[in-house]
Amino acid sequence: MTSAEYEGTVRMGYAVARVQLDTALADKSRTAVVDQVGDFSKLPPAIIMDIDETVLATGPYQVRLMDDTVTRPADLMARWVEDANAKALPGVLEFIAYAESRGVTVFFVTNRNSEKEAATRRNLETVGIKLPTDRDTVLLERERPDWTNDKTTRRAFVAATHRVLTLLGDDLNDFISAVRLTSAERRAVVARESARWGRDWIIFPNPMYGSWEGAAINFQFRAPADDRRRIKNESIRAE
Repeated sequence: MTSAEYEGTVRMGYAVARVQLDTALADKSRTAVVDQVGDFSKLPPAIIMDIDETVLATGPYQVRLMDDTVTRPADLMARWVEDANAKALPGVLEFIAYAESRGVTVFFVTNRNSEKEAATRRNLETVGIKLPTDRDTVLLERERPDWTNDKTTRRAFVAATHRVLTLLGDDLNDFISAVRLTSAERRAVVARESARWGRDWIIFPNPMYGSWEGAAINFQFRAPADDRRRIKNESIRAE
């Protein structure tokens, strides 16, 4: 994305996230994971971030996808991930550095397939994110049998050992299970959790793709264009 307004929106999101990080650190009763229960107040702090369109920009891939000669978007996506040269979104590196300076562990929960872990780690490190060597903080789809494209089990994995201060992402599924919810049901979830937006949950704009696409057509992928959209969505797995 090239608009100054988009860059401003993303920077604003990370500015809000920084303020809320400090507030959540001070309030031991806070957690961003809806089903984190029990006495988590003494657990070490962490945040959970999506990767595509939250940490790394996918715009160049989306531009390539517009080429009408592209017949296998999944293959194009695989090559793009392996290139590992996606750029960081504005403000994200400063935010991550600040979180780490406060003793907060940063976990990346992405629906990139586990086969792409090496390339994903390489890209994160290329943009300047130093990943720890004593623990796995890059949690990909199918890395474990129960880690499906519904990120609930991976959020629970982090919440078992850490108090989760903030969730950051570009899709509703980055915050709560919304797999195959209708558009009306998705809006109801957003309304129900209204107190969390801008507080525990920081969402970034992504008008290019997301789980909203399937909901918008009631998951009826029939026309070639719709099928192409489904393949693109399933390929990038950024929900």
